[in-house]
Amino acid sequence: MGWQTESVMEQKQRFIQMWLTNEYTMSGLCKSFGISRTTGYKMIQRYRADSEYVFINRCRAPLNIPHKTPFSVELRIIQLREKHETWGARKIRILLKRELPEKEIPSETTINAIMKRNGLVKDKRKRSKLLGKQYPKFDPEHCNEIWSADYKGKFKIGNGRYCWPLTVCDSKSRKIIGIKCHYHPTYKAVKQAYRQMFRVHGLPYFMHTDNGSPFANVNSTARLTRLGYWLIDIGVVPVFSDTASPQQNGRHERMHKDLKAYCRTRTKHTMAKQQIVMDDFTKEYNEVRPHEAHGMKTPNEVHLRSQREYPERKTEYEYPFDHRKLKVTMNGSARWGAYHWLFIGRGATGRYLAAEHVEDSTWNVYYRNVLLGYFDESMFIKKEQYLKLTPPRV
Repeated sequence: MGWQTESVMEQKQRFIQMWLTNEYTMSGLCKSFGISRTTGYKMIQRYRADSEYVFINRCRAPLNIPHKTPFSVELRIIQLREKHETWGARKIRILLKRELPEKEIPSETTINAIMKRNGLVKDKRKRSKLLGKQYPKFDPEHCNEIWSADYKGKFKIGNGRYCWPLTVCDSKSRKIIGIKCHYHPTYKAVKQAYRQMFRVHGLPYFMHTDNGSPFANVNSTARLTRLGYWLIDIGVVPVFSDTASPQQNGRHERMHKDLKAYCRTRTKHTMAKQQIVMDDFTKEYNEVRPHEAHGMKTPNEVHLRSQREYPERKTEYEYPFDHRKLKVTMNGSARWGAYHWLFIGRGATGRYLAAEHVEDSTWNVYYRNVLLGYFDESMFIKKEQYLKLTPPRV
């Protein structure tokens, strides 16, 4: 039974003083203090050995712990965590395997405990149970089947201007194809960055983005912009997340979280120096950081270069003979007959589309091999009427 008072030292002093009077039996004295006789005799034995030491609370921790992680290993774990602030125990353990023998490497639980003990782990915010699991809409089976692209949120650099990092990744291998820093998210800037990446890594089959500029325009047919039509010209089909659904491109957003943490303390004065920071992050992410989805392999170990080469010249496309060719004019529309218009979008200005008769008065409209939508020509009921295409049936 333990002590019943708040001050243990005062209780011990009073116990010894009462015992020294020889007016109390050991059984009665221990009973009044709520302790066992064994504890009482130990107190007296310690008092006889050292009258002052008995009143000090002694540490009961063992002097030697055979299974304790060596200090050098614990220090290395702290160093790796400080270098890679967003990495968990599993990834850090993989890095330790490259440096230490297997028997010296602690478990993930121990690594987590070491990081938490040293203030390197923050408690995660609990999510509401009302929020169900979200799954990406586009899940590739092979490398270079789908690439994802997006602009990471802008931030100010040392010269007072904003930096917009354009990020492109392979959705299967999670490899960062490239990160390019821009002053503004423009069509020309993205097109130039895409060209550089396509020449080095080849072409994907699909390019997945959100609905922001310059990637998409929700008011245009099939949400295509000039950038989207250019991608179709070179053999890449643009695909888009649903509006207000960033979870459909969750893999890319997860990479953005790591990029934000990496750049938080690495803001430079010029765009050129900031680009070096992005290149360093790309190298670490692709070549050093192990990825759980690939059995802790790095993206570079999984990724294969695309066999589809970037065409330096625009190739002409021949529509089938039975298709009706339409040219998109400056106002973003194509003439249908003598008096009607089909609204397409200014991104397609100057390009030729084709209409395929399906049934009755229904027509499918294509740009090259991509179906943009369909319309019912019976809906034209007056002259100079504009008609928007209906999205393709899923």
